[in-house]
Amino acid sequence: MVFQKAITISDKYDNEFENLTRSLYYDVLYSFTFKHYSSKYYIGEGKLEEIKNFIENNNVEVIIINGKLKSSQWYNLETYFKKRVIDKTMLILEIFADRAKTKEAKLEVELATLNYQLPLLKEWIHRAKIGEHPGFMAGGEYDIDQYYFHVQKRIKKIKEELEKVKIERKERRKNRLRKGYFLITIAGYTNSGKSQLMKTLSGEDVVVENRMFSTLVPRTSKIMNTKKKILITDTVGFIKDLPPLILEAFQATLEDIYNSDLIIFLIDGSDPFEIFKEKVEASLSILSGELTGKILPVINKIDKKIEDIENKKQYINDRISDPVLISAKTGENINLLLERIYSMLDYDREYDLEIDSNKNYMPLISFVYEYGEIIYYEIKDKIYLKFKINSRFDGTIKKYLNLL
Repeated sequence: MVFQKAITISDKYDNEFENLTRSLYYDVLYSFTFKHYSSKYYIGEGKLEEIKNFIENNNVEVIIINGKLKSSQWYNLETYFKKRVIDKTMLILEIFADRAKTKEAKLEVELATLNYQLPLLKEWIHRAKIGEHPGFMAGGEYDIDQYYFHVQKRIKKIKEELEKVKIERKERRKNRLRKGYFLITIAGYTNSGKSQLMKTLSGEDVVVENRMFSTLVPRTSKIMNTKKKILITDTVGFIKDLPPLILEAFQATLEDIYNSDLIIFLIDGSDPFEIFKEKVEASLSILSGELTGKILPVINKIDKKIEDIENKKQYINDRISDPVLISAKTGENINLLLERIYSMLDYDREYDLEIDSNKNYMPLISFVYEYGEIIYYEIKDKIYLKFKINSRFDGTIKKYLNLL
């Protein structure tokens, strides 16, 4: 693994951005901050010479900007520094490309990357036509117009393939609904412990990594040690100022969140209070879409010493509802979490029946034994039956009753 020597440039120190750069293969030599913006270079021109001197004396290979560059600013910076320049959007795309393992994730990342490149290509075409630059992204001299046409064709093809994925996901959701399954989605800020909670609830061997965006494609499993038909899905982590083109590319993934019956909104309780609030608000801004289910806030990592936990609990209660406090790592309060899940899903529907003994009631009994819970069952002059069952099976139970 070869690390590229890099510098970062921000308008103020940003720990999350520094962690982003270090989560990929960059050796950050220095982090510059600046006070004044420039429409031409993004960075105030007074700072440019200082940065250029550092670059020349330290063999810097990549310059990473904590912000969104206009195509003209990006072009001007590369021309000025004669080095590769990327902004925050491109950095996140590179991280996603590194994490993408499935065909679907790779397509989503490629789509976002190509959409990101389009305005840059237009800038290069403009510069080439006025004789300022022959190539694109330090890739040598070739026909930019032809490449631009290729990118447009590729974007169209990827969108068609992802539309098929979207339809397949929709069919899977319908199939789960028919079979009586409820779907729970774990959502939240990146590195909040979603994969660990997935592992704890499902018992499956989920890889838990202490790095950003380790999950790009949802993983779905059943909750272990229960007859209840509940599936749980882990999703891509959120981040503040997540670029819209990335949200658009991952729309098929985000639909699992929007269409779930219950969203476990997982929050890292060990963060300092101000960062805690920032992450909550950033996540809620993404979760503000057309949700069909309910949100269950869960504060994670209580195994760590959290002195201001009551303040955080009150903040979440004011913003959403009363949170469950857990440690996904140690399993503390997982039973309390499960109780809240079952109650919020309105999972069980109770039936109290009297059935004529000459009726063929055994198919109903068999179905209830398999999918529900018998509370009372007695045979006298009539059959007295009381049971609880998944409310998704209301239609099935009515069909059995109509046959009696």
